[in-house]
Amino acid sequence: MIQIWRVMILAAVAVVMLQVSCTSVVEPGNRDWEFLGFEDKFALRLVLGEPYLYVCAGSDGVWRRDVRRLGDWQYLGLRDTSLGKRTHVGSVDIDVLSEDILVAYRRSAPGIHPESTVAIWRSIDGGRSWFRSDSGIPETITDPYEYNTMSSLQRSPNNPDIIIGVIGPAVYRSTNGGNFWRLIKGRRGAAANMDYVRWNPYRRGQVWFFGETSVFAPYMFHSNDYGETFEGSVNFNALGFPSDAAVVDVAFDASNPDIVYAATSYGVIKTTDGGDRWTNNAITLTDKGFVFRMAHHPSQAGLLYVAGGRRVYVTRNGESSAELLGEIERGFITSLVFDTRENQLFVGTTDGGIYALKLKGR
Repeated sequence: MIQIWRVMILAAVAVVMLQVSCTSVVEPGNRDWEFLGFEDKFALRLVLGEPYLYVCAGSDGVWRRDVRRLGDWQYLGLRDTSLGKRTHVGSVDIDVLSEDILVAYRRSAPGIHPESTVAIWRSIDGGRSWFRSDSGIPETITDPYEYNTMSSLQRSPNNPDIIIGVIGPAVYRSTNGGNFWRLIKGRRGAAANMDYVRWNPYRRGQVWFFGETSVFAPYMFHSNDYGETFEGSVNFNALGFPSDAAVVDVAFDASNPDIVYAATSYGVIKTTDGGDRWTNNAITLTDKGFVFRMAHHPSQAGLLYVAGGRRVYVTRNGESSAELLGEIERGFITSLVFDTRENQLFVGTTDGGIYALKLKGR
């Protein structure tokens, strides 16, 4: 069954491929929005590493902009337009620690010669030069799925030497800052679809894995010890989910590390006990829309920003209802980052550019 959220994604991509132009990019009269450009590329993943906003733009590579001085966008590299404009190829995830940058790089077509692929690119000089940093991830030419690729990676916020990356059922970990990787769960040689890894910043050593398998089934589990052991696989059948579903984002509560939200293709689910029990419909949007991206406030309890389609919402104090903050007129929202310093959200889209949404105390 084709779901509404997939139809909207495909529609947004179709707009990009047809290169439809549009002069109005934000809701008319909404003074909270500031347009930052970048309208001709996908903004698949945004990361704020002061003073820069970094962008993974898929086949268009990695970019950054000084958002404190509002300079021009700076291209850092890794462009490969032969991959085409799609949402799960090229530079798909990024982790920034000062000048040390790691990028998860994905080639999705089976049969690619492994020597032409790199799973992880790294720069230790702020993006001026890049080298491959995927030692330990094997390459073979006998299996069409055994080429180097990576869907998502993240450093531990407590121990930056520990980095975890995922691709399909394979989970890799580095304990020396990305110089060497070891398979710690799953196996290579299986097809992948959507896979993500995110650390819980409020619980030391806890990391979450989620996405959609190659047979379009949702999955979500976590580790409480930096990937040494794994637990808490969510029973989506018990939640009433069909076999065709996905988990697309997670968010955490600043006051309670046991409170975790997960955005799925069938609504937002929530746990208050660290993942043992989950409830459906944890957030209800005023227009009955869907949630695709989430951003939690880093210090205020119960304050969560969510986005779906072209709209951004806020929910406060752990409430299930969400208030509409604003709407863009072009593109599909693909990334959401909270900026503590300026009390604003950075919003990335498929073809509508990148925006700053000024929150003004909201």
